[in-house]
Amino acid sequence: MTKTIRKEYATAEIFSFTSTGDVREYHVMIHAQAGGRTFQQQLDAVLDCYEALKREELKEAVAVFKRYFLSDVANQADEVLLADTSDCAKSIIGQAPLDGSKIGLWVYMQTHVITRQLPSGLYEVCHGNLRHLWNGSAHNTAQNSEYQTRLLFNEYVMQLAQEGCTLADNCIRTWLFVNDVDVNYGGVVAARNKIFFTQGLTEDTHYIASTGIGGRGLEAAVMTQMDNYAIAGIKKEQIHYLYAPTHLNRTSDYGVSFERGTYVDYQDRRHVIISGTASINNKGQIEHPKDIVKQAHRMWDNVEALLKEADCSYDEVGVMIVYLRDIADYDVVNRLYEERFPNTPRIIVHAAVCRSGWLIEMECMAIKPMDNSTMPAY
Repeated sequence: MTKTIRKEYATAEIFSFTSTGDVREYHVMIHAQAGGRTFQQQLDAVLDCYEALKREELKEAVAVFKRYFLSDVANQADEVLLADTSDCAKSIIGQAPLDGSKIGLWVYMQTHVITRQLPSGLYEVCHGNLRHLWNGSAHNTAQNSEYQTRLLFNEYVMQLAQEGCTLADNCIRTWLFVNDVDVNYGGVVAARNKIFFTQGLTEDTHYIASTGIGGRGLEAAVMTQMDNYAIAGIKKEQIHYLYAPTHLNRTSDYGVSFERGTYVDYQDRRHVIISGTASINNKGQIEHPKDIVKQAHRMWDNVEALLKEADCSYDEVGVMIVYLRDIADYDVVNRLYEERFPNTPRIIVHAAVCRSGWLIEMECMAIKPMDNSTMPAY
Protein backbone atom coordinates (compact mmCIF):
# COMPACT_ATOMS: atom_id res chain seq x y z
CA MET A 1 0.00 0.00 0.00
CA THR A 2 1.29 3.47 -0.83
CA LYS A 3 0.23 6.95 0.18
CA THR A 4 1.48 10.50 -0.08
CA ILE A 5 1.56 12.83 2.92
CA ARG A 6 2.09 16.56 2.43
CA LYS A 7 3.50 18.66 5.23
CA GLU A 8 4.65 22.26 5.24
CA TYR A 9 7.56 22.53 2.79
CA ALA A 10 8.03 18.73 2.46
CA THR A 11 6.25 15.73 0.94
CA ALA A 12 6.52 12.09 2.01
CA GLU A 13 5.79 9.05 -0.15
CA ILE A 14 5.12 5.98 2.01
CA PHE A 15 5.05 2.31 1.04
CA SER A 16 3.79 -0.03 3.76
CA PHE A 17 3.86 -3.80 4.01
CA THR A 18 1.82 -5.81 6.51
CA SER A 19 1.68 -9.59 6.65
CA THR A 20 0.85 -12.36 9.12
CA GLY A 21 4.01 -11.66 11.09
CA ASP A 22 4.24 -8.84 13.60
CA VAL A 23 6.93 -6.85 11.76
CA ARG A 24 5.47 -4.15 9.54
CA GLU A 25 7.79 -2.48 7.04
CA TYR A 26 7.83 0.97 5.49
CA HIS A 27 9.84 2.69 2.80
CA VAL A 28 9.54 6.45 3.21
CA MET A 29 10.88 8.93 0.67
CA ILE A 30 10.81 12.55 1.84
CA HIS A 31 11.26 15.39 -0.63
CA ALA A 32 12.02 18.96 0.40
CA GLN A 33 10.21 21.83 -1.24
CA ALA A 34 12.78 24.09 -2.86
CA GLY A 35 11.19 27.43 -3.73
CA GLY A 36 14.29 29.49 -2.97
CA ARG A 37 14.63 28.06 0.53
CA THR A 38 18.08 27.61 2.07
CA PHE A 39 19.61 24.24 2.80
CA GLN A 40 18.99 24.65 6.54
CA GLN A 41 15.33 25.43 5.89
CA GLN A 42 14.99 22.41 3.62
CA LEU A 43 16.76 20.15 6.12
CA ASP A 44 14.48 21.37 8.89
CA ALA A 45 11.42 20.75 6.72
CA VAL A 46 12.53 17.19 5.92
CA LEU A 47 13.27 16.34 9.56
CA ASP A 48 10.05 18.01 10.78
CA CYS A 49 8.12 15.92 8.26
CA TYR A 50 9.85 12.76 9.42
CA GLU A 51 9.12 13.48 13.09
CA ALA A 52 5.48 14.22 12.27
CA LEU A 53 5.17 10.91 10.44
CA LYS A 54 6.54 9.07 13.47
CA ARG A 55 3.98 10.80 15.70
CA GLU A 56 0.98 10.53 13.43
CA GLU A 57 1.33 7.85 10.73
CA LEU A 58 4.09 5.46 11.80
CA LYS A 59 3.79 5.51 15.58
CA GLU A 60 5.33 2.11 16.31
CA ALA A 61 7.97 2.13 13.59
CA VAL A 62 11.68 2.79 14.08
CA ALA A 63 14.27 3.66 11.46
CA VAL A 64 16.70 0.89 10.60
CA PHE A 65 18.47 2.67 7.72
CA LYS A 66 18.53 6.21 6.35
CA ARG A 67 20.10 7.70 3.27
CA TYR A 68 20.45 11.43 2.73
CA PHE A 69 20.90 12.61 -0.87
CA LEU A 70 22.62 16.00 -0.85
CA SER A 71 23.30 18.59 -3.55
CA ASP A 72 26.57 19.81 -1.98
CA VAL A 73 27.73 17.18 0.50
CA ALA A 74 30.96 19.00 1.37
CA ASN A 75 29.00 21.92 2.81
CA GLN A 76 25.91 20.07 3.99
CA ALA A 77 26.97 16.80 5.63
CA ASP A 78 28.01 18.38 8.91
CA GLU A 79 24.61 20.05 9.23
CA VAL A 80 22.86 16.71 8.70
CA LEU A 81 25.02 14.95 11.30
CA LEU A 82 24.34 17.70 13.84
CA ALA A 83 20.60 17.69 13.22
CA ASP A 84 20.01 13.93 13.01
CA THR A 85 21.36 12.10 16.04
CA SER A 86 19.04 9.10 15.71
CA ASP A 87 20.50 5.68 16.44
CA CYS A 88 20.41 3.85 13.12
CA ALA A 89 22.70 3.27 10.16
CA LYS A 90 22.99 6.52 8.19
CA SER A 91 24.26 7.00 4.66
CA ILE A 92 25.10 10.52 3.48
CA ILE A 93 26.00 10.88 -0.16
CA GLY A 94 26.56 13.66 -2.64
CA GLN A 95 23.92 12.87 -5.27
CA ALA A 96 21.81 15.94 -5.93
CA PRO A 97 18.04 15.40 -6.06
CA LEU A 98 16.95 16.51 -9.50
CA ASP A 99 13.62 18.02 -8.47
CA GLY A 100 15.45 21.27 -7.69
CA SER A 101 15.79 20.67 -3.96
CA LYS A 102 18.99 20.43 -1.96
CA ILE A 103 18.10 17.32 0.04
CA GLY A 104 16.12 14.10 -0.18
CA LEU A 105 15.74 11.38 2.47
CA TRP A 106 14.99 7.68 2.15
CA VAL A 107 14.10 5.95 5.43
CA TYR A 108 13.56 2.21 5.83
CA MET A 109 11.42 1.62 8.93
CA GLN A 110 10.07 -1.42 10.80
CA THR A 111 7.93 -2.21 13.83
CA HIS A 112 8.56 -4.69 16.66
CA VAL A 113 12.32 -4.79 16.22
CA ILE A 114 15.14 -3.98 18.63
CA THR A 115 17.97 -1.82 17.29
CA ARG A 116 21.40 -0.92 18.63
CA GLN A 117 24.90 -0.09 17.49
CA LEU A 118 27.27 -2.99 17.98
CA PRO A 119 30.91 -2.79 19.16
CA SER A 120 31.87 -3.84 15.62
CA GLY A 121 30.43 -0.56 14.34
CA LEU A 122 27.52 -2.22 12.55
CA TYR A 123 23.90 -1.44 13.44
CA GLU A 124 21.84 -4.42 14.54
CA VAL A 125 18.11 -4.80 13.87
CA CYS A 126 16.93 -7.80 15.84
CA HIS A 127 13.73 -9.80 15.59
CA GLY A 128 13.37 -13.46 16.45
CA ASN A 129 16.49 -15.47 15.71
CA LEU A 130 17.83 -13.20 12.98
CA ARG A 131 20.04 -10.13 13.29
CA HIS A 132 20.00 -7.70 10.38
CA LEU A 133 23.28 -5.77 10.21
CA TRP A 134 23.36 -2.37 8.49
CA ASN A 135 26.17 0.09 7.89
CA GLY A 136 26.39 3.43 6.10
CA SER A 137 29.01 5.87 4.81
CA ALA A 138 32.05 3.67 5.42
CA HIS A 139 35.09 5.39 3.92
CA ASN A 140 38.81 6.01 4.19
CA THR A 141 41.35 8.28 2.51
CA ALA A 142 43.89 5.84 1.09
CA GLN A 143 45.85 6.86 -1.99
CA ASN A 144 43.56 5.59 -4.79
CA SER A 145 40.16 4.03 -5.41
CA GLU A 146 41.49 0.48 -5.57
CA TYR A 147 43.29 0.75 -2.24
CA GLN A 148 40.32 2.52 -0.62
CA THR A 149 37.93 -0.17 -1.80
CA ARG A 150 40.24 -2.95 -0.64
CA LEU A 151 40.49 -1.37 2.83
CA LEU A 152 36.71 -0.90 2.97
CA PHE A 153 36.06 -4.57 2.27
CA ASN A 154 38.85 -5.73 4.58
CA GLU A 155 37.35 -3.71 7.42
CA TYR A 156 33.88 -5.00 6.62
CA VAL A 157 35.07 -8.61 6.60
CA MET A 158 36.51 -8.05 10.08
CA GLN A 159 33.29 -6.41 11.29
CA LEU A 160 31.30 -9.37 10.03
CA ALA A 161 33.71 -11.79 11.70
CA GLN A 162 33.05 -10.07 15.03
CA GLU A 163 29.37 -10.91 14.52
CA GLY A 164 30.05 -14.54 13.58
CA CYS A 165 29.42 -13.83 9.89
CA THR A 166 31.28 -13.98 6.59
CA LEU A 167 31.02 -11.97 3.41
CA ALA A 168 30.08 -15.05 1.39
CA ASP A 169 27.42 -16.44 3.72
CA ASN A 170 25.81 -13.36 5.24
CA CYS A 171 26.23 -10.22 3.13
CA ILE A 172 23.09 -9.54 1.09
CA ARG A 173 23.69 -6.09 -0.42
CA THR A 174 26.36 -3.42 -0.91
CA TRP A 175 26.37 0.07 -2.39
CA LEU A 176 29.61 1.56 -3.69
CA PHE A 177 29.59 5.30 -4.34
CA VAL A 178 32.49 6.35 -6.53
CA ASN A 179 33.71 9.93 -6.83
CA ASP A 180 34.47 10.65 -10.52
CA VAL A 181 33.22 7.22 -11.53
CA ASP A 182 34.57 7.49 -15.09
CA VAL A 183 38.10 7.63 -13.67
CA ASN A 184 37.90 5.64 -10.44
CA TYR A 185 35.48 2.78 -11.12
CA GLY A 186 38.20 0.55 -12.58
CA GLY A 187 40.05 0.55 -9.27
CA VAL A 188 36.84 -0.33 -7.42
CA VAL A 189 36.22 -3.28 -9.74
CA ALA A 190 39.79 -4.56 -9.41
CA ALA A 191 39.74 -4.38 -5.61
CA ARG A 192 36.32 -6.03 -5.30
CA ASN A 193 37.34 -8.86 -7.63
CA LYS A 194 40.45 -9.56 -5.56
CA ILE A 195 38.68 -9.42 -2.20
CA PHE A 196 35.81 -11.59 -3.39
CA PHE A 197 38.22 -14.23 -4.67
CA THR A 198 39.97 -14.39 -1.29
CA GLN A 199 36.56 -14.71 0.41
CA GLY A 200 35.45 -17.64 -1.76
CA LEU A 201 33.13 -15.59 -3.96
CA THR A 202 33.52 -16.57 -7.62
CA GLU A 203 31.38 -16.95 -10.72
CA ASP A 204 30.98 -20.63 -9.74
CA THR A 205 29.59 -19.77 -6.29
CA HIS A 206 27.82 -16.42 -6.15
CA TYR A 207 28.47 -12.71 -5.77
CA ILE A 208 26.53 -10.02 -3.88
CA ALA A 209 23.76 -7.70 -5.07
CA SER A 210 25.23 -4.24 -5.47
CA THR A 211 25.04 -0.79 -6.96
CA GLY A 212 28.28 0.84 -8.11
CA ILE A 213 27.46 4.43 -9.02
CA GLY A 214 28.84 7.94 -9.07
CA GLY A 215 28.59 9.79 -5.79
CA ARG A 216 30.73 12.15 -3.72
CA GLY A 217 31.64 11.26 -0.15
CA LEU A 218 31.84 13.45 2.89
CA GLU A 219 35.49 14.32 2.28
CA ALA A 220 37.16 15.37 -0.95
CA ALA A 221 39.83 12.66 -0.63
CA VAL A 222 37.22 9.89 -0.47
CA MET A 223 37.04 8.16 -3.84
CA THR A 224 34.93 5.20 -2.68
CA GLN A 225 32.24 5.13 -0.01
CA MET A 226 30.29 2.00 0.96
CA ASP A 227 26.97 1.06 2.53
CA ASN A 228 26.23 -2.58 3.28
CA TYR A 229 23.64 -5.00 4.65
CA ALA A 230 24.07 -8.52 6.04
CA ILE A 231 21.95 -10.99 8.00
CA ALA A 232 23.35 -13.02 10.89
CA GLY A 233 21.59 -16.37 11.29
CA ILE A 234 20.40 -16.58 7.68
CA LYS A 235 20.41 -20.01 6.05
CA LYS A 236 21.77 -20.64 2.57
CA GLU A 237 18.47 -22.08 1.38
CA GLN A 238 16.77 -18.75 2.13
CA ILE A 239 18.96 -16.80 -0.32
CA HIS A 240 18.41 -16.95 -4.08
CA TYR A 241 20.14 -15.10 -6.91
CA LEU A 242 18.48 -13.56 -9.95
CA TYR A 243 19.84 -13.74 -13.49
CA ALA A 244 17.10 -13.12 -16.11
CA PRO A 245 19.28 -14.61 -18.90
CA THR A 246 16.83 -13.65 -21.63
CA HIS A 247 17.61 -10.00 -20.88
CA LEU A 248 20.94 -9.88 -19.03
CA ASN A 249 24.28 -11.64 -18.99
CA ARG A 250 26.40 -12.64 -16.02
CA THR A 251 28.46 -9.71 -14.77
CA SER A 252 31.53 -11.95 -14.69
CA ASP A 253 31.35 -12.04 -18.51
CA TYR A 254 32.79 -8.54 -18.56
CA GLY A 255 35.02 -8.79 -15.51
CA VAL A 256 32.72 -7.42 -12.80
CA SER A 257 31.62 -9.24 -9.65
CA PHE A 258 28.07 -8.54 -8.48
CA GLU A 259 24.70 -10.24 -8.73
CA ARG A 260 21.88 -8.73 -10.77
CA GLY A 261 19.52 -9.29 -7.87
CA THR A 262 18.83 -11.37 -4.78
CA TYR A 263 15.74 -12.51 -2.95
CA VAL A 264 15.49 -13.76 0.62
CA ASP A 265 12.60 -15.90 1.82
CA TYR A 266 11.06 -15.83 5.29
CA GLN A 267 7.94 -17.49 6.70
CA ASP A 268 5.58 -14.69 5.76
CA ARG A 269 7.46 -12.55 3.21
CA ARG A 270 10.01 -12.43 0.44
CA HIS A 271 12.48 -9.56 0.17
CA VAL A 272 13.63 -8.83 -3.37
CA ILE A 273 16.70 -6.65 -3.91
CA ILE A 274 17.44 -5.48 -7.43
CA SER A 275 20.95 -4.19 -8.05
CA GLY A 276 21.71 -1.10 -10.07
CA THR A 277 20.36 -1.96 -13.53
CA ALA A 278 20.83 -0.12 -16.82
CA SER A 279 19.99 -0.54 -20.51
CA ILE A 280 22.09 -3.63 -21.16
CA ASN A 281 21.41 -6.77 -23.19
CA ASN A 282 22.30 -10.40 -22.51
CA LYS A 283 25.60 -10.00 -24.31
CA GLY A 284 26.73 -7.21 -21.98
CA GLN A 285 26.25 -4.49 -24.59
CA ILE A 286 24.64 -1.08 -24.11
CA GLU A 287 21.19 -0.95 -25.66
CA HIS A 288 20.02 2.27 -27.37
CA PRO A 289 23.12 4.47 -27.05
CA LYS A 290 22.38 8.19 -26.61
CA ASP A 291 18.58 7.69 -26.41
CA ILE A 292 17.39 8.35 -22.87
CA VAL A 293 13.77 7.32 -23.52
CA LYS A 294 14.63 3.97 -25.10
CA GLN A 295 17.28 3.32 -22.45
CA ALA A 296 14.70 3.91 -19.72
CA HIS A 297 12.28 1.46 -21.31
CA ARG A 298 14.95 -1.23 -21.77
CA MET A 299 16.08 -0.72 -18.18
CA TRP A 300 12.50 -1.18 -16.99
CA ASP A 301 12.22 -4.38 -19.03
CA ASN A 302 15.41 -5.71 -17.44
CA VAL A 303 14.22 -4.94 -13.92
CA GLU A 304 10.83 -6.46 -14.68
CA ALA A 305 12.50 -9.67 -15.86
CA LEU A 306 14.50 -9.88 -12.62
CA LEU A 307 11.39 -9.27 -10.52
CA LYS A 308 9.47 -11.91 -12.49
CA GLU A 309 12.20 -14.45 -11.74
CA ALA A 310 11.46 -13.79 -8.05
CA ASP A 311 7.73 -14.24 -8.77
CA CYS A 312 7.20 -10.51 -8.22
CA SER A 313 6.13 -7.53 -10.28
CA TYR A 314 6.40 -3.77 -10.04
CA ASP A 315 3.25 -3.89 -7.87
CA GLU A 316 5.36 -5.19 -4.97
CA VAL A 317 8.13 -2.61 -5.32
CA GLY A 318 8.42 -0.37 -2.27
CA VAL A 319 11.14 2.06 -3.31
CA MET A 320 13.03 3.09 -6.44
CA ILE A 321 16.25 5.08 -6.74
CA VAL A 322 16.95 6.42 -10.22
CA TYR A 323 20.36 7.72 -11.31
CA LEU A 324 20.86 10.12 -14.22
CA ARG A 325 24.18 11.03 -15.84
CA ASP A 326 22.82 14.24 -17.39
CA ILE A 327 20.66 16.57 -15.29
CA ALA A 328 19.03 17.86 -18.49
CA ASP A 329 17.29 14.47 -18.84
CA TYR A 330 15.34 14.94 -15.61
CA ASP A 331 12.13 16.37 -17.04
CA VAL A 332 11.65 13.63 -19.62
CA VAL A 333 12.59 10.83 -17.20
CA ASN A 334 10.39 12.18 -14.41
CA ARG A 335 7.48 12.34 -16.83
CA LEU A 336 8.09 8.71 -17.85
CA TYR A 337 8.07 7.61 -14.21
CA GLU A 338 4.98 9.65 -13.40
CA GLU A 339 3.15 7.93 -16.24
CA ARG A 340 4.20 4.35 -15.41
CA PHE A 341 4.86 4.39 -11.64
CA PRO A 342 2.81 7.28 -10.25
CA ASN A 343 2.44 5.79 -6.77
CA THR A 344 5.81 4.15 -6.10
CA PRO A 345 8.09 6.05 -3.70
CA ARG A 346 11.17 7.13 -5.62
CA ILE A 347 13.89 9.71 -5.98
CA ILE A 348 15.77 10.74 -9.11
CA VAL A 349 19.31 11.95 -8.45
CA HIS A 350 22.34 13.14 -10.38
CA ALA A 351 24.88 10.30 -10.52
CA ALA A 352 27.01 9.05 -13.37
CA VAL A 353 26.60 5.37 -14.25
CA CYS A 354 29.72 3.20 -14.44
CA ARG A 355 29.81 3.20 -18.26
CA SER A 356 29.66 6.60 -19.93
CA GLY A 357 27.23 5.26 -22.55
CA TRP A 358 24.61 4.49 -19.93
CA LEU A 359 22.44 7.53 -19.39
CA ILE A 360 20.22 6.07 -16.67
CA GLU A 361 20.27 3.36 -14.00
CA MET A 362 17.82 2.29 -11.33
CA GLU A 363 17.64 0.01 -8.31
CA CYS A 364 14.65 -1.09 -6.28
CA MET A 365 13.42 -3.22 -3.39
CA ALA A 366 10.22 -5.26 -3.31
CA ILE A 367 8.34 -7.20 -0.63
CA LYS A 368 5.98 -10.07 -1.41
CA PRO A 369 3.70 -11.95 1.03
CA MET A 370 4.62 -15.61 1.53
CA ASP A 371 3.23 -18.59 3.42
CA ASN A 372 6.15 -20.90 4.09
CA SER A 373 6.26 -22.53 7.51
CA THR A 374 9.61 -24.24 6.79
CA MET A 375 11.43 -20.89 6.66
CA PRO A 376 12.54 -18.86 9.70
CA ALA A 377 10.39 -15.90 10.68
CA TYR A 378 11.55 -12.46 9.68
